[in-house]
Amino acid sequence: MGGGKSYFLRWACIRWLHHLFKKYKKKGIIAGLFCENYPALRDRHLLKIKYEFPNWLGKYNNSTKEFTLTNKWGAGVLAFRNLDEPAKYKSAEFAIIAVDEIVQDPKEVFDFLRTRLRWPGIPECRFIAGSNPGGIGHDWVKKLWIDKIYEYGEVEQKEFHFIPATAYDNPYLDQTYYNSLEGLPPDMKRAFLEGDWSIFAGQYFSEWRSSKHIVPTFYIPDTWKKYRVYDHGRSKPACCLWIAIDYEGRVWIYREYYVVNKNIDTIAEEIKSMSGDEKYVLNLADPSIFAHMGYTDKVGNDTIAQVFARHGITFFPGSKRRVDGWNLMHQYLAPDERGVPKLIFLKNCENAVRTIPSLVHDKIKPEDIDTKGEDHAADCIRYFLLHLRERKGPPPDNSIEAQLAKLKKVDNPMSDFYKGTFYRRDFGK
Repeated sequence: MGGGKSYFLRWACIRWLHHLFKKYKKKGIIAGLFCENYPALRDRHLLKIKYEFPNWLGKYNNSTKEFTLTNKWGAGVLAFRNLDEPAKYKSAEFAIIAVDEIVQDPKEVFDFLRTRLRWPGIPECRFIAGSNPGGIGHDWVKKLWIDKIYEYGEVEQKEFHFIPATAYDNPYLDQTYYNSLEGLPPDMKRAFLEGDWSIFAGQYFSEWRSSKHIVPTFYIPDTWKKYRVYDHGRSKPACCLWIAIDYEGRVWIYREYYVVNKNIDTIAEEIKSMSGDEKYVLNLADPSIFAHMGYTDKVGNDTIAQVFARHGITFFPGSKRRVDGWNLMHQYLAPDERGVPKLIFLKNCENAVRTIPSLVHDKIKPEDIDTKGEDHAADCIRYFLLHLRERKGPPPDNSIEAQLAKLKKVDNPMSDFYKGTFYRRDFGK
């Protein structure tokens, strides 16, 4: 905070419009400066430009929310826009796109805006963003600009550049502003004064410390109890976590499967292949996979759980109790008296350790997680921890056969009577 990001974005757009006009002799070039909604746009920019932009530079049109440079400066247009409905810019073109507080938007918005970054005859289109840590987009922004993790290798590596700006870089701030930032709680101070992207205000699992919760990959002993937990997705990630419990009751996330846009049969086969010959106490899954969702294959209309079962993986439904599960996760992430948490991740579980610390509170229901974030790995852990607390084995088998088997084991002369009654009630015998 206080680094002058919003101010920089406004003037960077003006400067680049003039640069493109001088270099390519083209007038009327458009730059778009975006905020997540209109109130943010008004507070951060619209209320300031009439005092900041001099009359000789151009003219602001309040009805269109556009500042147009004079002919002398190229007649370029700085259009102030909001991202409440990004699809409305589907046919728009911008030579420059600037986004203020980009962490307030999911990555899908960023990817969409990149398709709007084009201008005939200008090869030097530019994308600029400014942001504090935090928000629903914290994870993907940190991944691209801070951690420099890219899906498409070197092509993307050359495109992303990060420039840190803190309040100490801004010589125009009053000392009282520095004092207010210095007086923030430690975690907020690290995020907002020092620009630390590893922790931020609004972070749901504020207990997270990479140094405590992530360890180098090692071989999990065969004697530890092992589980598989699955959260389904297609357009959104499908996530499977392999979880082990050691002799002290610590929970270790030791393997992960994290994919997008794969069909269920492929997911099931790949999870089975990654499991090898390991034996599991239980397989837990997202309760929604037990409903008929319209998934159809050559066998017929099956639930997702039935498809997994055909591939040799039998899942039991996890609990739907979200907040209770998150409370357990807080407890397991918190360090014990020795400073060691009860929930630990192996380093190879890259998506779990990337997404869990990035989750934020829901604005409407702050005790819950904002589901717009990548909560798939967290959901898996929630199902598992609730299972540990609520039961010690698979759900009870309430089939007729199982109940009769229990009756046979009862050392009671009335057992035959009970068995006969049971049969008469259910089969009319």
